[in-house]
Amino acid sequence: MVKWLLCLSCLLFFLSLSVAQQSKCDTVTEQDYYDFFNSTVNPFPVTTMGSGCNPDSLKIGNLISYPEANVLNDDTTEIFKDTLFTAADRAFIRKQMLRNKTFRWKAGKINDLNVIDGDKVRQLFNSTTRDSAWGLYIAKYRIGYNQFSIPLFSCNKVRCIVYRGYECTANYGLGNTNVFEKRSDKWVIVQSCSPWVH
Repeated sequence: MVKWLLCLSCLLFFLSLSVAQQSKCDTVTEQDYYDFFNSTVNPFPVTTMGSGCNPDSLKIGNLISYPEANVLNDDTTEIFKDTLFTAADRAFIRKQMLRNKTFRWKAGKINDLNVIDGDKVRQLFNSTTRDSAWGLYIAKYRIGYNQFSIPLFSCNKVRCIVYRGYECTANYGLGNTNVFEKRSDKWVIVQSCSPWVH
């Protein structure tokens, strides 16, 4: 009986410690997402693609309205193998990932990006072949599209994980997930994960 009570006491102690650590996490707001993108100069440098399909060569770009969520599951697992994020950060980030599925980007909130309806774009690409869909897409939207995840912040909001993908034709696109750290009010890339180009 004593051993059972001791085990139960230990379990309750660690549970309360975990809850206390998570309660120390800052609240993440929608404005934090927009502030991240608006305060980061070129958060995703692109050097591997020509100017015809380089999102950083455009003065104004397109952004799909729904955040990318799928790649973050694998990428955060990879990033968490490192020591950049504490156990409390990881739990906090997993909680934020749930919001990523329901959040939608709002027009006029991220500098130099037009938000386009992701459901309409998805419907367009599901309606015909990929090549034909790209022809219809370009006729309507003129340039390719970015797809961002929401920034997933550490408890103290000093580090975050963000995915960016960019597609501009059936044959050209790129993307990756980056870890940023805030240094002197500027976000700096400290780790990159899963880059892709096609």
